[in-house]
Amino acid sequence: MRHLFNDPLVHFLAAGALLFAVASALSPPEKDEKTITVDRAGILQFIQYRSKAFEPATAALLLDRMTEKERAALVRDYVREEALAREATTLGLDANDYVIRQRMVQKVEFLAEAAAAAREPTEEEIKAFYDANRERYASPPAATMTHVFVSTEQKTAEAAQAEALSLLERLRAAKAGYNGTSGLGDRFMFHRNYVDRTDDYIFSQLGPDIAAAIFSPDTPLNEWVGPYRSQYGAHLLFIASRAPARLAPLEEIHDLVRSDLAEDMRQIAIDAAIEEIVSTYQVDDRLSGSE
Repeated sequence: MRHLFNDPLVHFLAAGALLFAVASALSPPEKDEKTITVDRAGILQFIQYRSKAFEPATAALLLDRMTEKERAALVRDYVREEALAREATTLGLDANDYVIRQRMVQKVEFLAEAAAAAREPTEEEIKAFYDANRERYASPPAATMTHVFVSTEQKTAEAAQAEALSLLERLRAAKAGYNGTSGLGDRFMFHRNYVDRTDDYIFSQLGPDIAAAIFSPDTPLNEWVGPYRSQYGAHLLFIASRAPARLAPLEEIHDLVRSDLAEDMRQIAIDAAIEEIVSTYQVDDRLSGSE
């Protein structure tokens, strides 16, 4: 027995057992994996991840305004998700799962978004942003017009042209206006009336020649003109109004420009926060320059 006590291996095992006992006494008890604790912090985090918006104040306000029935339903959803998540982890279903990997990436992105410093843009920044993005706030040319259509699907182009000219005489004789064409012409595959439509929209449906005529300053307003040809047939036009391309002044759209700039600044801050995380890692690139 004396030799046993003098054995170094026994001393090592005894010291290990003592250290384990001390560590166990000082460490908090391990979390019970079969106990799901429902507290305010966990529920607020659950709300934010489920809504895909990391906004603690908004989540807290939403929780506080819930009825007892809504809160009970929220807790049921939280407990269900937590139980299934723990079961999946226990079964090892999270290993090498790309969907779960993407979820974890999204969580870090949410945290980076919350950490991104948000500030109000200055007036100088708003003006500079507006000047640099004028095309973003420019309205294209637009027109309000109607047309009478004669199809060439079952008649020749010459016959359609002659019929359109006859209809033009009737419209002018009757001094018909924008709404005076009921029952005239053939059914067009798109629209009869175009209200405040842009030049590219009209171009796409009526073709280049008709679009050019509609937006030409030489084409008179509020009278019937034509016929004009498209790939579908002949058209008589009545143009009620047209507006040239226009850049809205900053004073008119100040709030919109400020909002757009604030969103750009927020995204830049998020990208910077994520880039800071990425920069802490070294990249061993074995793909570039490979055979």
